[in-house]
Amino acid sequence: MMTKKIVHLLLLIALFSFAACDDIDNYEEPKETLQGKLIDESTGNPLITEQPNGFRIKLAEISWSDTPQNEHFAGKADGTFFNKRIFKGTYEVTPVEGAFFPVEKKTVEINGVTTVDFSVIPYLSISKPEIKKIDGTSVEVTYTLSRMKEGDKILDTRVFVSTNPNVGNNIFTSNLSPIINLKEINDTEVLQTTFKQVVTGLESGKTYYLRVGARTDNPQKRYNFTQTIELK
Repeated sequence: MMTKKIVHLLLLIALFSFAACDDIDNYEEPKETLQGKLIDESTGNPLITEQPNGFRIKLAEISWSDTPQNEHFAGKADGTFFNKRIFKGTYEVTPVEGAFFPVEKKTVEINGVTTVDFSVIPYLSISKPEIKKIDGTSVEVTYTLSRMKEGDKILDTRVFVSTNPNVGNNIFTSNLSPIINLKEINDTEVLQTTFKQVVTGLESGKTYYLRVGARTDNPQKRYNFTQTIELK
């Protein structure tokens, strides 16, 4: 008798388990899309960031709770962001962890394809570099730094060089990428300086990619960047 009861109990547990699995399987997959871009206030163009993980988008769904859990997804190097697997609902959206001052969150209803853009103030702006060929293996890079708003101490500036077009803080050739340490130099002096850095050791006939990055002592130590320049 006891054995039969145990068998019946196990059968009931199995049936409930299958029913629960069936309910879970019937939930709709997240299929709404959130897209947008970060606009650099100093240029009016999309903010150029690091590759990968130059910034993240923080999502907090407030449809059902005033204290929601935060979710994050990575932005792209060209300042855009895109996520096509979001549940329909009301969200607070905030760009975070990038080379820009804190941004006010926006509350949006995500339903179908939702676009939201943000205007951001970068920690630093870098003038378009002037490239002067010295000889077949060397170039001189000239540029200046500026900023719209005073922030953390300026730490360094660097000419990043690589044969990879995704050149930047995560992808560069060390011996071709000169750096200037600015920790001990007053920021006022830094912002009045015209920087001239010489890149040596380039191989004739090879294509390189170059861009200038400068950073402040911000929490993530993110760099602000120029557009990438092709060297042939």
